[in-house]
Amino acid sequence: MKLLRDYLIIFAGVGLISALILNSIILPLYVNWNDEIRVPSLTHTDLEKATQILNERQLAFTIKDTIFRRDIPGGFIMDQYPEAGQMVKENRKIQLTISLPPAKLEMPDLIAITQRQATIALDQLGLFLAEVTLDSSDLYEKTVVVGQSIPAGLPVAPGDSITLTVSLGKRNLKKIMPSVLNKGLKDARKLLERSGFSLGEIQYSLDTELLPGTVVLQSIAPGKVFPRERQVYVDLMITKEFE
Repeated sequence: MKLLRDYLIIFAGVGLISALILNSIILPLYVNWNDEIRVPSLTHTDLEKATQILNERQLAFTIKDTIFRRDIPGGFIMDQYPEAGQMVKENRKIQLTISLPPAKLEMPDLIAITQRQATIALDQLGLFLAEVTLDSSDLYEKTVVVGQSIPAGLPVAPGDSITLTVSLGKRNLKKIMPSVLNKGLKDARKLLERSGFSLGEIQYSLDTELLPGTVVLQSIAPGKVFPRERQVYVDLMITKEFE
């Protein structure tokens, strides 16, 4: 009887300890595990969709960081913490890193400033100078910007590529003396000015075979070439009116 009593006491003690372990450790662990929620994958979804997914799982979010990426639209999830697949409690806030939308910029007017000044202006806006082409210009000195691939005032975003055209200086332009012989004085003046020349002194001839005011001689022979920027005066001899 004593041995049976001892077994009963031992069995009761083991049962009590097991009950305590079950109540204090195993059951709380089981309950807590059931209260946890698996974190969904939110990367590469937009913020609206991510909010819907989290709400369905009784989770929330907070914006941890923002980042600009040219190849990703604004409001997309770039990163998350905790990572997808981890277990968290209800109402846990998932930390999100989202992409920023492209900044609203306006293309500046770079014409008539130096290439160096234009490069600095582009850098400040985050625009990329992809190429510089060179061309002669009668209006702008050497190293001055004479053209831009995106006109001033149009919208641009950081990372956009711009091509500039920079002046090599004035072209070696020429002008050719026209022939004004046998033309009336009015027409001769117009032709000279249109060709880049100026009317000089006028002398008169007593030639009676031509109408009065007709050019019979010009001081510079037709076909002679001059630099375009040079000012050249042309003297004319015209027939005198009949007396």
